This record gives sequence, C-alpha cells and structure tokens, in this order.
Amino acid sequence: MTESISVPMAPAKSGNTGVLIMTIIALVGFGLAFFEYQQNAKSSAMLKEATDKGVLLQRDLTNAQAELARTTDQLNELQQRNMPVTLIFRRAASGGLITTFKNNAPTPLLISVLMVNPLNHHSREADLSIPANGVQSIGEAEGWAFEPGHHIRLTTAELGSVEYVVPEQP
Repeated sequence: MTESISVPMAPAKSGNTGVLIMTIIALVGFGLAFFEYQQNAKSSAMLKEATDKGVLLQRDLTNAQAELARTTDQLNELQQRNMPVTLIFRRAASGGLITTFKNNAPTPLLISVLMVNPLNHHSREADLSIPANGVQSIGEAEGWAFEPGHHIRLTTAELGSVEYVVPEQP
C-alpha cells in the first residue's frame, strides 16, 4: 500500500504580493512615461520643423511684399510720366495747402481726383474738367485743405490711375 503524505503549503506572504503588484505598477508607469517621452520628442521635433517653416515663409512673404512695393512704385512712376497733369502745391492763407492741377496736354482732360487723409481716413472725391494747357485748383475753399502726407489719386478713362503723396515742403 502506498501511503500518501500531504505536506501543507505555506500561505503566501502578503508582503510578496504587494511587492509584485508595486513592481507591475512601476513597470507600467515606466512604460507609459517612456511612451510619453517619445511622443513629446516627436511633437517637439514637429513643432521645431513647423516653426522653421513658418520663419522661412514669413521671410518669403516679407521679400514678396517688398518686391510688390518696388514694382508698384515703378508702375506708378511710369503712369505719372504718362499722365499729362502736373501737381503744384502752395501754401494757403489759412495754413493748409492748395493743389493746382495743370493739364500739359493740348486737349481738355477730364480727371477724377480722390483725396485721402491717411491719419483719420477721411476722403473726398472731385471730378475736374481741365481745359487744354489749363489749370484748376483744389483747396480749403473747395472743401479740402491738403496737408503733407495726404494721398491724391488721379484717374482718367484713357490713362488709368496714378497716385501722389503731398510733399513735406511745397
């Protein structure tokens, strides 16, 4: 006959179970921290790349705006040469400026004048019919006292538009 001997098992120590659980939690925490670290590194790299691209795009935009301004100035200069009108500025008794528009063409000229004060954004339009080789003036008596820095746009159906800025010294 065979006898069986049973050896009772020792109960598990609760301290070992706690250490095991804490070890698992620590490993999971380290895993999550490593994952977050990698995600942060990727995000930082992407942010740096986007920032670098933004700086390059801003530089390109600034260059394009400067080139547009130069081209616009050149076009305006060419249009001023084609516009047969000379602007003459003189001081008025009231202190403002009077602008005289001289038609240098041998034919009458119909022009639209847009006057703009860039400081307060006020503007006014006037239509002038200037006889051949004649002049017409706009000043305070006509409802607009020019000051240095004001903008004047002359427009004709045949020649298009040209812009002027009232100079500091007439």
